[in-house]
Amino acid sequence: MTEDELLLAVLDDKAAECEEKYMVTNTVFLDIYRQSTVIGYLNRKKVRWELYGGFADSERRMVVFLPEYAESIDYIKENPDISPICVLEIKKDSFSELSHRDYLGAIMGLGVKREMLGDIAVTDKGCAVAVIRSVAKYIADNLTSVGRGSVSVSISEDFSKFEKEEKFEIKRCYVSSMRVDSVLSAAFALSRSAACEKIRRGEVFLNGAEVTKPDSHVPFSSKLVIHGRGKVIVFEDEGVTKKGRQAFTVKKYL
Repeated sequence: MTEDELLLAVLDDKAAECEEKYMVTNTVFLDIYRQSTVIGYLNRKKVRWELYGGFADSERRMVVFLPEYAESIDYIKENPDISPICVLEIKKDSFSELSHRDYLGAIMGLGVKREMLGDIAVTDKGCAVAVIRSVAKYIADNLTSVGRGSVSVSISEDFSKFEKEEKFEIKRCYVSSMRVDSVLSAAFALSRSAACEKIRRGEVFLNGAEVTKPDSHVPFSSKLVIHGRGKVIVFEDEGVTKKGRQAFTVKKYL
């Protein structure tokens, strides 16, 4: 069984468990590639589900299956006792300079698998980590150092106070049409051929789903991601210019 086949089998099992036991069920955290597989598969199913990572704009997210009494993922946010994830607040000492890699390496050094961890939001005082609840206490009890520095760890339910600061620029773009290769070229300052190559390599995602065709249409209010390059939100239609080109504005994250 391939990794994708295993993932789809897990989705079927979790969906069935949600329906049979009338309870919230979930997968582990998934990267953007697996999220794309999930979106394509579950959109063909008659099940209630959402992707959730704790933070408002999480990159690593899990699939949460929702029973009828939970209208949306907001139900979980309002009832943290049934939420599958919580947030670890890791505070470092005053002299250590620690990176995302340092924190991730230290946690995984405890034997915790990457799939149990979501996004890591690094601050000047430490970091916040989205984590599956079942391993939260183990990490909190055993993580005492990161690199050469000492840390303290506490468990919280409130993701909002750890929201990552958004850094972005507003950019106006012009294209002949809202084809994905044209939008990528304008938003990321790429040549059309380079944009098409990234699509061919499976590195481009539109609203979470992998883009496979350069002529795919990009609706306004969409999120475009190039893996390893960044993301933009195509958020404002500015109409057609006198020369017949479509003008639009993007929020490009730095």
